[in-house]
Amino acid sequence: MDIVITGANGAVGTALIRYCSEGAPLGAVHLRALVRSPAGARSLHALGAEVIIVDYRQPEALRGAIAGADVAVHLAGALLPRRGETLLQANIETTRALVEAATSTGVKTFVYLSFPGADPASPNQYLRSKGMAEAIMKQAGCAGAIFRVPMILGPESPAAAQLRRMASAPLLPLVSGGAVRIQPIAQADVLAAIAWAIAVAPRPLRVLNLVGPETLTYAELLHRVCDRLGKRPRVLRIPKAAAWLSACLAGALVPMLGWNRSVFDILFHEHLADPAEARATLPLALTPVHAALDQAISARD
Repeated sequence: MDIVITGANGAVGTALIRYCSEGAPLGAVHLRALVRSPAGARSLHALGAEVIIVDYRQPEALRGAIAGADVAVHLAGALLPRRGETLLQANIETTRALVEAATSTGVKTFVYLSFPGADPASPNQYLRSKGMAEAIMKQAGCAGAIFRVPMILGPESPAAAQLRRMASAPLLPLVSGGAVRIQPIAQADVLAAIAWAIAVAPRPLRVLNLVGPETLTYAELLHRVCDRLGKRPRVLRIPKAAAWLSACLAGALVPMLGWNRSVFDILFHEHLADPAEARATLPLALTPVHAALDQAISARD
């Protein structure tokens, strides 16, 4: 099986390459890791995938990178786009370019990682861009799955790295005291779900809320991380209004940070989803938070 992975140098992409290279459950595979720059390619050469540098604005070159593949796993996209890039370019135009290239070269199965609450009509720019990307995938008429995933907990995931940093700081500023509720998902579950979608290739394309089996506050999650690391930072409660004003000022003064209303809403408001359909569909038991933290964070960190 020939599998193309976009955004392959991200945490999920790198983990997926390792997962598929182990041989189970997909058997023998040929992996093409698509990245946008030589810097993104450096970390992938030792993993056994064919690394291809692509520019999504060049349709012919993109078709050449994808030609002959059976599956496209689309991980490229961002909440905070790269410098000089918009959410439209990062999440919609990249998806449209991939789908057009893939369908024209015979790719039959797509897997896409979206976000809970994605909706083309959402007032939130990020959720709107993810919803529009989903619509492009659906319109292609291919098999596969769209997984709406929240915070991912894995050994090299950005969320786990952020939790480690916050737990190790002497002072822990939390917007609204960390009261926002979240449904973190284990990276291992995300990889298993992607493998299922590749192997089963459901048709029509399925849209599933792949969220963790537990709902807890961000403060509760941080408390568990602190316990694991033996840390006891002092919590500083930041009123949401003050945090929003600070984010606005930071976004205005340093535009490259990418701070705006959409980012603030994603990080500091609840985006909960019903996992019932995913639980009934996927042949896996979702990992509890304590076990996900076992996989992502150890006392040695």
